[in-house]
Amino acid sequence: MVIIALVLSSASLVMSAFAANNIWHGNSASHGSAVAVTPKFAGSAEPESLTEDKAPLTSTESAEAKDQPQVNANDADTTQSPPPANPKEGKEEKTGAKTEKKTAQKVIYLTFDDGPGKYTDQIVSILNKNGIHGTFFMIGNQVSGNEKAIKTAAENGNYIGLHSMTHDKKKLYRSSGSARFIKEFKQEQEIIQKITGTTPWLIRAPYGSKPEINNKFLNDIAAAKFKMWDWTVDSKDWNYPGKPERIIQEIKRQVHRDTEVILMHEKSQTVQALPGIIKYLKKKGYSFAVYKPDQHFPVNFAKDERL
Repeated sequence: MVIIALVLSSASLVMSAFAANNIWHGNSASHGSAVAVTPKFAGSAEPESLTEDKAPLTSTESAEAKDQPQVNANDADTTQSPPPANPKEGKEEKTGAKTEKKTAQKVIYLTFDDGPGKYTDQIVSILNKNGIHGTFFMIGNQVSGNEKAIKTAAENGNYIGLHSMTHDKKKLYRSSGSARFIKEFKQEQEIIQKITGTTPWLIRAPYGSKPEINNKFLNDIAAAKFKMWDWTVDSKDWNYPGKPERIIQEIKRQVHRDTEVILMHEKSQTVQALPGIIKYLKKKGYSFAVYKPDQHFPVNFAKDERL
């Protein structure tokens, strides 16, 4: 009996152990691998599954990750609008602009008296080759037969001014006052208007306005609505036939103002000197202008603002 009791007791212990093992492992056997669920916290990212194949970072990779810069939204905006490579360049450009604005423009008005004639076309041709224009003061009694040259000069952008009908000093200044002077200029004005289609009001007094034209004379010219130019530089080209270099030297000696009105004449030596004159003045930084009525400014020996 004792032996039977021991056998039954051993069998009972074995059966209890087997039942406990089934209870512990029963669910695992029926559903496969286990899944660990991490609680979800507000604002946290979705948890990764432990079954996802993901190799752990090596010590080197982990160190590199720590060295990577942290980029935020503000950093991204900054990279879209990078600062200038050299901020000083902008300041230097502004400074240069201010300096350039303060620098006065140097301007030359080339003027030619005593045409029209055989040299008119040659002068216009030289001006055209250099891309510039001139202001011509022509004599009314020389217009006949030279109408084409006058029209060509005007069509090429040059201004045709008035230099009286006769260019006769005795008739213009030593008669009774200013009457003859003004009459001649009005007569020539009509002639030039018919050729060019425009009415010129700019005149140049033969031999210059000084000393022949007094205050009363100036009043009469202003009343007739004429504008009168003398000059700032006398090339004295009339005095140097066959010596174009002397003309160039004379201009070099006198030119120094920001605005110059150069007196020349339609002569052979002037034609020869003109290319050299233009080259020199360009080298000196001058630009060239032609007279324009809407941009008139006084150039007379009396410094009369009305003229």
